[in-house]
Amino acid sequence: MVKIYYLSPPENIYKHNVMKQALMVILLTFFVTTCYAQWRLELPENYPRQKQQTKKAVQQKQATPWFDKSKLTFGGQLGAHFGDYTLINIAPQVGYNFSQYFNAGLGFTYTHWNEKYYLNSEKYKEINNFFGFNVYGRFYPISNIVLMVQPEINRVWQKIKDDNRDTTIEKDETFVPACVVGAGLRLGPISAMLQYDVVQHDKTPYGRNIFYSMGYTFNF
Repeated sequence: MVKIYYLSPPENIYKHNVMKQALMVILLTFFVTTCYAQWRLELPENYPRQKQQTKKAVQQKQATPWFDKSKLTFGGQLGAHFGDYTLINIAPQVGYNFSQYFNAGLGFTYTHWNEKYYLNSEKYKEINNFFGFNVYGRFYPISNIVLMVQPEINRVWQKIKDDNRDTTIEKDETFVPACVVGAGLRLGPISAMLQYDVVQHDKTPYGRNIFYSMGYTFNF
């Protein structure tokens, strides 16, 4: 008959293991407490305020509307030419600053244009009054330079007179398309540009040559 004996470890081994585990727990607790205290000491004194300001900035950014009234602009152009023909142009416009480099909007324009000419030794005077609507875009590549494009449609009332007899010999009304491009200088809210109508309709209010204009733009 075979006898099997189970040997139990000595009691002092259990005591040694318990003491070892307790010591590890104490050391781990001390290490975590020390690290947390050091992290708290390294935080700036205004940490809660900074955290609150950062959260507020994020909320403001999320709440910013797509349309900002402070970016609305009011402006337009005043143009004139005197010489072989007379041109007076008044064009108020409302726009929006989409960025510091680009402004776009719409407006209306009134133009008076008259020209005197001779035909078969007879002197005639052509008088045109235009009223129209336009959209525009202005690009500012640098602070003092402005480039612009402005397509528009105008209604024209035309009258041709015999200037010697002061009698009207022809009247006409029609729609006239135009597309004005230009470039110039900007000083504060005032801009001065050279412009040209690239469509060159027979009855264009801008004539056949390059002309100059003064413009203005103010924020609301």
